[in-house]
Amino acid sequence: MTNTNDLARIDRYTCKFENPVMEDRFMAEKWVRVKKPINFAIIFFAIIFIFDAYNVYNMIGEFKLFLLGYPVFILLYLSWFKFPERLKKQKFDIIFACMFMFYHFFQIFQMVAEPALMAEGGMNPNDMLSFLPTLFLFIYILFPGNFSTSVIMAIIFLLTFIPTLMQIKGAHISVWIFSLPIPLILLTYNKYNVEYRSRSDFAKSVSIDETKNLMQTTLKRYFGDVLSDKMLKEGGELDGENKWVSILFSDLSSYSTITENMSPEVALEFLNEYFTAMHEVIKEFNGHILNYIGDSIMVVFGAPEKLKNHENQAVKCSLKMKEKLKELNQKWDEDETSRYWKNHDIESITMRIGIHTGSVIAGNLGSQEMLQYSTIGDTVNVSARLEQANKDFNTEISFSHEIYTALTKELYDQSSLSGEITLKGRTTSTKVYSI
Repeated sequence: MTNTNDLARIDRYTCKFENPVMEDRFMAEKWVRVKKPINFAIIFFAIIFIFDAYNVYNMIGEFKLFLLGYPVFILLYLSWFKFPERLKKQKFDIIFACMFMFYHFFQIFQMVAEPALMAEGGMNPNDMLSFLPTLFLFIYILFPGNFSTSVIMAIIFLLTFIPTLMQIKGAHISVWIFSLPIPLILLTYNKYNVEYRSRSDFAKSVSIDETKNLMQTTLKRYFGDVLSDKMLKEGGELDGENKWVSILFSDLSSYSTITENMSPEVALEFLNEYFTAMHEVIKEFNGHILNYIGDSIMVVFGAPEKLKNHENQAVKCSLKMKEKLKELNQKWDEDETSRYWKNHDIESITMRIGIHTGSVIAGNLGSQEMLQYSTIGDTVNVSARLEQANKDFNTEISFSHEIYTALTKELYDQSSLSGEITLKGRTTSTKVYSI
């Protein structure tokens, strides 16, 4: 990941981000803010050109070839709306500045080409010179471009406009030579500060956003999408709630035998591959993984967010988990990972799953320094014992009578009674079903 300090570094002379990616992001964000004002300005200037052409024509009293420049500029400005959006987003300040400067040079051309006619038409060079402060105010305050672009525009104005006026008789340029520097320095300094603060604030917002995204990504890796979103929304405070949910426990058969000849690295890689595959399935059925205990997985359906027909979702999920494990077995046969258990006369890896539904307390559990979202209650205990009951009935998926009676007809018809057992802590027997 790129260091945030590197991204935020601003060139002291150009007042641009040194990182080109950061510069592009800033310009794209700025474009969103200035898009409408620039579009309005383009239309406004195009209209002004029409009135300007009419006034110049009246002043000189006859048609001159240079007047054809006005419709050309009108079309040039309106072509802005045909520019690719991507180009305008990244280079809008340069494009807008070029358009404005082209018209400036056109005005200079008029003054040089027809000075006498301009004077006869009532165009006083001193009046024209008085527009300079207004132009600089536009460049440094109203112009939406970058600091460096504004400075270049101001320099070009000074190097072209003032020398041109000096060639026109009657232009009292001396006053402006002494009065312009101070406002220019102040306006340049102000533009620099505003631009620098704007970019610094943007860099801070990017840093905050990246930190937030990193936090969200990290939270989702550890707690899942639903729980992490709920934690962020509620400030991490997930108080205990009474919820009716379905709990699923899964466990790998003969896990100790399977991993006894594996190195710690291989065992970890094996488990992570298995957990990743199971997580995809569990997520598909809107289950939330509460905990990994060795090779066991504890899943809740119906918390932290409510879930309709969570009993059916839990059973469907168990069937899909069983199918996914078959696919993994085929893969492990192909890459010879299966040698670790086939050496112990285990043909393929199987799992045991227990499912029960009922009331639980769901919320943050633990100390003030370390909390874990979990569920507590008899429902959890029954689910865990139903998972172990698969050993007695030689089944893979076992669930309670409460689950059985809530199933859809399709799942109901596929299920059958495995038998009855007396669970630890209970005096009455519990019916156990399998599918």
